[in-house]
Amino acid sequence: MNKNKPAIVKSASRALDIIEFVVKNPKPPTFSAILDYMDIPKSSLSYLLQDLLNREYLQIDSDTRVYYPGLKLIQVSAACINNTNVSQEIWQGIKILSDTLGGETAHAAILEGRYAVYIAKCQGTKDLSAVSNIGFRIPAHTTGVGKVLLSSLSEEELAARLANVELERYTEKTIVSYPAIAEELKVVAEQGYAIDNQEIIPGGVCVAAPIYDKTHKMIAAISATVSAMRLTDDLLQELIRKVKAAGVNISMRLGKV
Repeated sequence: MNKNKPAIVKSASRALDIIEFVVKNPKPPTFSAILDYMDIPKSSLSYLLQDLLNREYLQIDSDTRVYYPGLKLIQVSAACINNTNVSQEIWQGIKILSDTLGGETAHAAILEGRYAVYIAKCQGTKDLSAVSNIGFRIPAHTTGVGKVLLSSLSEEELAARLANVELERYTEKTIVSYPAIAEELKVVAEQGYAIDNQEIIPGGVCVAAPIYDKTHKMIAAISATVSAMRLTDDLLQELIRKVKAAGVNISMRLGKV
């Protein structure tokens, strides 16, 4: 039995590789395309493809001889999405982000009026945060997560929430001009992330990115905070890359494709 185990594991790995290739390929692949990608004997690929077809994880167009995701794969994917717990996925996402960054504090927040309301916090070993507890509310224009969330609004909705109020100032770097914050939010929307450069707490720099649900609606934002004293250009780029990746990962687990 032990002698067969490595072969079974290899077959399972190859089957998953095939499924991922078919799903992610820009156009439905042919047998030859899959063979080139897998670099395994034709007989082995034929066996694996036939098994995936029999179990309906893949389907084949009889005329063009290209492969598509099958009904069973779609059903399994839908079941995973329907059984997903949003709050649990977000919590796990910020925990992984914090660990990936070596213990930096990570947050997640939603938008309520003109405020960012914090719904999750992973207090890292290097905690530097204005957020004291879950449910904490901060004017959205002052924070990375808030800027990301505000960037999803239309110009009319943004003006309705911010244009006729006195924007609070927390530090000398807080943006308190409505035209200035509106312009920054356009940049945030285009680049897919926001930076709070000591705008809510002196010495703290935050990078934030969006979280979407399966309808492609922005439902939350995720962020990581580091000390401005330790921030270098390389660390900033790493933060941007990893925070955006964390947001994408959570969004995909919530069904955004």
